[in-house]
This record gives sequence, structure tokens and C-alpha cells, in this order.
Amino acid sequence: MKRRLFLQTVLGSFALPIAGQSLAATVTSETIQLPAASDIISKFGFVTDVHYCVKPITRIPHEDSVRVYRDTLAKLRQATDLFNVSDIDFAIELGDFKDCNDDGDRLGTLRYLQTVEREFARFNGPRYHVAGNHDFDKITYEDFVSNITNHGDANGKLYYAFVKGGVKYIVLDACYNNLEGEHYSEGNLDWQVAYIPTEELKWLEKELATGTEPVIVFTHQLLNSWDENPIPKAFFIKNCDSVVSMLEKSKRVLAVLSGHYHKGFYSERNGIHYVVNQGMVEQPIPHNVFGIVSVDKHHNVYVQGIYNERSHVCKRA
Repeated sequence: MKRRLFLQTVLGSFALPIAGQSLAATVTSETIQLPAASDIISKFGFVTDVHYCVKPITRIPHEDSVRVYRDTLAKLRQATDLFNVSDIDFAIELGDFKDCNDDGDRLGTLRYLQTVEREFARFNGPRYHVAGNHDFDKITYEDFVSNITNHGDANGKLYYAFVKGGVKYIVLDACYNNLEGEHYSEGNLDWQVAYIPTEELKWLEKELATGTEPVIVFTHQLLNSWDENPIPKAFFIKNCDSVVSMLEKSKRVLAVLSGHYHKGFYSERNGIHYVVNQGMVEQPIPHNVFGIVSVDKHHNVYVQGIYNERSHVCKRA
């Protein structure tokens, strides 16, 4: 059935082409050919690096970064509005959901988290979160997990797995100070030091050995360390080599989706596609970045970039 969906956003009205058509340069950043709806086995929406808080614009020259924190709530609303009419299985945010004022306190920072979670909760479907480094400045680990909601058995957890439409999704938490499992909490962290601890690695190995579904992995910090230059070394998980080796050995992983590096990036190695998505906090409205991912019955992955996000067609090797 052909139809056009019209949404009222901060920018006004826009039209969204039907799935399966070549996507015109309306809300989508690039034109890609999506599979027919009947060929899609799983579909989800993502946002990353919302960094919601209310503080002045921050410029980080060496990262070519202009962070406009106050605009992110409206940008997230654009995303949830679109997700709500896109027939997706779930929505996920890939970390750094909130931020904080430099002179802020725990209660004020908690209010930012509660505000951005309420906005995300406007999505009428299952929601999931990935832990990001900024999620633990000023507040405790317990504060964070008790003020967000993950769907079903994932609630209260920051690494977990679930199956939708014949695809296994694995969420990893690299917000640890060491392999022994000391988690970030109340600003006890160095954002350049991120580990997936030994206990979580054992869990991951078990998950990769359970079931036969193709797998998509979500992280905040990056695993694709061979892309150092142009990506600075600080953005990678310290023990990423061990994790990547495990993913490659499984022969099940189609793609890894991450945030953290706000410029975004893409690479492929040994049949796994590494899609680093751009940070929503960057640049004022009307600039915005988020996306919708479709997996077809042949296990190809289509990343449909919305607004200024890049699109990717990730063919199975």
C-alpha cells in the first residue's frame, strides 16, 4: 500500500518516501535502495550521543566539535516522532544520553537524565540503552540504571542480549576502569580508559555460542582500532583486540554499531561492518543525526541515515 507520512517537526512538515523505493533527498542524508518490506526480518531506530543538559555551547577545536546541548531534546523528539511511524521493532540509544553542568551536582544531573528519558519514552515500543562515559559523571551507576528503562529482561542491566525477528542483538558495556570490573560512577573515570572486563567477556563468549541467529553488536566506545588515524586512539576500548577476535571467531556477527566519536566513521574487516554514528549534540538545529536500520532475509544490513547522518549498505560477505 502506498502512502506518505507527514510529520510536524521543529523544521516544519516533511514527507517520507515509502520503504523499498530509492530514498529521495528529503529527510534522508543519502539515497540508498532499501529491500522490499516483505524481505525485512528486523528493523530498529538508533540515536547516539544526545548529551542532554542545559549549558552554554561548547567548542572543542581539536575535535572540530561544536556541542549545542540545549537543542538535543528537540532533536530527540524528531527522532522519536519518526520512529513512531516507521514500523520498527525497537529503538536504542548508544550512550552519552545525558551530560551535566561543570559546576552541577547529583540532583541536577539526575533531572537531566530523567528529562531525556521521558522524551525517549515517547517512542511507542521497546527501548534500550547503551552505557556511555558521560552517563556516569556526577551520578552513580545505581542512579543511572534506576532512572532508565530497558525492555523486558534487559531492564536494570547495561550488558545484555535479546532477539528480534531472527536477529540476536548484543549490547556491551565498556564503561569500566579496568579488567577487574570497576565500573564508572560519580565521575570516577577517565574517558580515554575503557575496558570490557573479564566477567563480561566470558558472558559475551557464551552469548556468541548460544543460538544460530545472525548477530548485531552495540557499543558506545569503539572496537575498530585499525582505523586509528583518522580516529584518535583515545576513542577505542583498551582490550578491543580480544573482543574483535571473539566476534570474528563466532562467524555470526554482521555489524557493530557505536557512537562516542562524534564525526562518525565506517569500515569493514573480515566480514563485520563497523558503523560509528555521529553525535546528536553536534551543531544547532536544523542539523540532526539519527537512523533506521533494516536487516533483510539474506542478512544484509541497511543503515538509513536521517537528516545529516550517513547511510550505509552493509552486504553480508
